[in-house]
Amino acid sequence: MSTRPRVFLLILCAALFIVALSCKRHKAPEIAAVDPIDRRTGVPMVQPIRRDLQGIKERGTLTVLAPYNSTSYFIYKGEPLGYEYELLQTFAKERGLTLKMLVVTDRKSIYSLLNGGEGDIAAGRLVPTPEDEVNVSFTRALYRTEPALVQQEGAPETAGKGTEQAMKPGPADELPEVDIQARLITKPAQLAGQTVTLPQKSPYKRTLVELADNISGDINVVEMEGEIQDEALAQKVARGEVQFTVMQDNLAQLKEAEFKNLKVRPIVGRSHSVTWAVRKNSSELLAELNNWIDEKKNGALFDQLYKRYFVDRRKYLERMESEYLTSATGKLCQFDDLLKRYSAELNWDWRLLAAQTFQESRFKPDARSWAGATGLLQLMPATARQYGVRNALNPEENIQGAVRFLKWLNEFWSDQIPDDAERLKFILASYNTGAGHVQDAQRLAKKYGGDPNVWSDVSYWLLQKSTQQYSTDPVVKFGFCRGLEPVNYVTLILERFEHYKQFVAN
Repeated sequence: MSTRPRVFLLILCAALFIVALSCKRHKAPEIAAVDPIDRRTGVPMVQPIRRDLQGIKERGTLTVLAPYNSTSYFIYKGEPLGYEYELLQTFAKERGLTLKMLVVTDRKSIYSLLNGGEGDIAAGRLVPTPEDEVNVSFTRALYRTEPALVQQEGAPETAGKGTEQAMKPGPADELPEVDIQARLITKPAQLAGQTVTLPQKSPYKRTLVELADNISGDINVVEMEGEIQDEALAQKVARGEVQFTVMQDNLAQLKEAEFKNLKVRPIVGRSHSVTWAVRKNSSELLAELNNWIDEKKNGALFDQLYKRYFVDRRKYLERMESEYLTSATGKLCQFDDLLKRYSAELNWDWRLLAAQTFQESRFKPDARSWAGATGLLQLMPATARQYGVRNALNPEENIQGAVRFLKWLNEFWSDQIPDDAERLKFILASYNTGAGHVQDAQRLAKKYGGDPNVWSDVSYWLLQKSTQQYSTDPVVKFGFCRGLEPVNYVTLILERFEHYKQFVAN
């Protein structure tokens, strides 16, 4: 062989070696493998995006994906509530994060949406299964419960007071002929040969398959297609549309209290955890959640919230029977029609005006503040007189006067703050504390290098007006201001508006 080919070969080998070393040094971090398709539902499962706790903190928002249901997350009398919602709200606040809830109506897609980055945590009475553990990571248990059989003990008409509307079939919803058991099932072995209806992708399908292996006879498991979930199936059992379903025992006990013709028995499987889920590559977030759960379980928070949402049946029934359980009825309060009518004069989404009304009075028309403000939108006497309100305790007059004041504030700020979303924050802050204090904060922002037309800058200086140093600054004309109140006022109204938009039609 000549020397030239040898030299070429040596150079080629050296080049390949260098490339190999370079690839090794710059190899991309591995992404957790996921099943490309959820075999139980056919929903495509995407690779998890790269966003962990540090990225969440930089963004300032913790986004949670959850279905709405009667214990996890719902709106009641205008207020977002729920066992998991309150836990997550506490977790987020302690880390200086804003909690954003995104309602997922199709539970089958929740893990795909989580991996795709629509949210950071999945919640909503999640039960870990081996199939799902391939695609996501689950936290420590929030609580433990068992799978319980839900069956009908009495005829639909015996369901009890407050459930009549839920029991009524619609025009195209005639009750089918279902052969209800003459005798109650009292032990799991009696399910042999019976049909049990479950939501699609229920973790209890595996439970029933394992149970069938241990008794003499098959259990016919029917999975309901569509978005129907466990609570709706409990109602179908009460109405006689299906014979049996299986659900978490603590929830089933609440349903037994709601529908008096239901019987919850027996327990058909082992105790299991109920958790949250995160992406498999969100190891920092998972560790933070687990440490927090361990810490808080030693205190009162978990126990208090569990009792409030799973043990207090009187409060549960009060919510379920109310026309202002918004996720069920679509209503926020008795003044929805008035708010819809007068918000049009502002060109506002009526749910925004509703969010402000809740913040002012919690929808109480006779509300009075220590400062003398009255009514649904807490008009001060001078403001009420200025905008033609004779009786501020009259709901319609109060809303009319408040809308006139809001229209004036919009005109006041319109030339200076052209962006609608940004101007809204100035309007709300001015409604709460007066336009003069907001202008003082603008002057401070301009003097100290901020942007007087950007709320994030102005809100900072509004907070500083509660200190002697800045409330006596030469550019300040209106003196001291409890700046935390208007800043929180704006934040809470806009957050509540986001909640309302997911539960109430415009």
